[in-house]
Amino acid sequence: MWFLIVIIIIIIVCYSYVTRNSLIYLNQKTDKEFLELDMFFKRRISLLPNVINIFNSYNLEKDTLNKITFLLKNNYDNLTVKDKIDLNMQLNDLIDRLWEIADTNIILKQNPVFLNVIKQFNLSEEEIVANKKSYNDFVRKYNRKVNRFPSKIIAMFLKLSPKYSYNVDEGTRRVIKTDSPYHEVIKLEDKKKEEDDEFF
Repeated sequence: MWFLIVIIIIIIVCYSYVTRNSLIYLNQKTDKEFLELDMFFKRRISLLPNVINIFNSYNLEKDTLNKITFLLKNNYDNLTVKDKIDLNMQLNDLIDRLWEIADTNIILKQNPVFLNVIKQFNLSEEEIVANKKSYNDFVRKYNRKVNRFPSKIIAMFLKLSPKYSYNVDEGTRRVIKTDSPYHEVIKLEDKKKEEDDEFF
C-alpha cells in the first residue's frame, strides 16, 4: 500500500516537473516569437506617416487617414501584446482600403516616392506573413497546455494565462504590385522545424 502511494507521488512529481519546464519554455518561446513579429509590425507602422502625407497631398481617403492617425496616437511600445495585435489587425483593414484606392489611381501609382514606400511596405508584409505562422504555432501549443487539465493547474501556480494569436487571412489582403520583383516569402515554418517538437 505504502509502496503504491510512493509510486503515485513520484509520478505526480515527475509530471509536474516536466510540465512546469514545458510551460516555462513555451511561455518564453512565444514571447521571443512575438518580439520578432513585432519588429516588422513596427517597421510597417513607421512607414505609415509617409503614406498619410502622400495620400493627403492627393486629397484622398481623408476618413481612412484620420482613423489611422487616431489608432497611432498612443505610444506603441507601451501597449500590451493583445493591444498591439488588435491594433495591427485594425490597421490591416485600413491599409487595404488605401491600397484599394491607390490601385485604381494611375497618377498615384506613377509617384516614385509612393512606389518606394510600397516596396518597403511589401517587404514588411512578407516578413509579417512569414513570422506569423511560427508565432501562432507556438501560441497554439502554449494555450493547449495552459487550458487543458491537469497542466492547467500547474499553469495557474505559475500565473500563466492564454496568449493571443495573430489570425489574419492573408488571402484577402490587398497588395499593390510594383515593377520590382517581390522577395520570396521566407518559409520560417521550414527553418523552425529544427525546434525540438518532442519537448512538448
